[in-house]
Amino acid sequence: MTEWTIAVSGLSKRYGGTVAVDALSFTVRPGSVTGFVGPNGAGKSTTLRMLLGLDAPDSGSALIGGRPYRALHDPLRAVGALLDAEAVHPGRRARAHLLWQARYNGLPARRVDEVLELVGLEPAARKRAGGFSLGMRQRLGIAGALLGDPRVLILDEPVNGLDPEGIRWIRGLLRSLAAEGRTVLVSSHLMSELQDTADHVIVIGRGRLLADRAVAELLAAASGDRVVLHTSHRAEAMTVLAAAGGTVSVLGADALTVSGLPVERVAAELSGGAVPFSALAPHRASLEEAYLDLTRDAAEFRAHGRDTEEPRV
Repeated sequence: MTEWTIAVSGLSKRYGGTVAVDALSFTVRPGSVTGFVGPNGAGKSTTLRMLLGLDAPDSGSALIGGRPYRALHDPLRAVGALLDAEAVHPGRRARAHLLWQARYNGLPARRVDEVLELVGLEPAARKRAGGFSLGMRQRLGIAGALLGDPRVLILDEPVNGLDPEGIRWIRGLLRSLAAEGRTVLVSSHLMSELQDTADHVIVIGRGRLLADRAVAELLAAASGDRVVLHTSHRAEAMTVLAAAGGTVSVLGADALTVSGLPVERVAAELSGGAVPFSALAPHRASLEEAYLDLTRDAAEFRAHGRDTEEPRV
């Protein structure tokens, strides 16, 4: 039986003088949801296009189940993909759009009705796609990706345009597909959604690999030894903790982060200095925080506004 693993090895792509993907290597295995993230211009879309045989790499390989996409037998049953929810003729009805895909790939018409029900578009099956909202077009694209009941699913920004109910639905769908042993690769800019959905994350920047780790490991590394402290006596706490060897940063009006001192030591120093506090706990980094730390020097486009650097002592 084929193990439906995505294997990218030494993948490179240049457009003129611009390096879009630079010797990129990673593996996506069955049985988990893998997030694929990076700043705008990082090379995510180019990588996915090469993976699906839409662009040819200058060097390296992108294989699915040990083969290039174009060499797969019955590719719709092997790989389901959504790269652009707008890729549907506005005058075509939802069911008709899926039906021609099904017939072209030798799938029964009943499968069209099954995926329309699965994505919640059954009531709109005979409506024209041109009248669909972005979220409805997204659901139609996901239905097309699921049409062949594929072993591998590759989705680019699948929650784009979805309402909260839709986001919750896609989160459950992706996790259930992975639990069935399928390979699920999801590109997204919404770190909060990936934190609740993905088991593993691949981070790239300027076409290069920055991280390839389990989400839990990435969050643990980003959390470090920091402690979050809430106190209405901020100035006094900063003075006491800095004198004890801690690095203290302002987090909010009554909140500080402390590095270099364990929770127990922070509590002891505050008590010894008679500085009251209302809460004290180890810092738990979010996936967004971990991602921003990793990509700090890899963002091609960066806004310049007010300096938001936290004061430290």
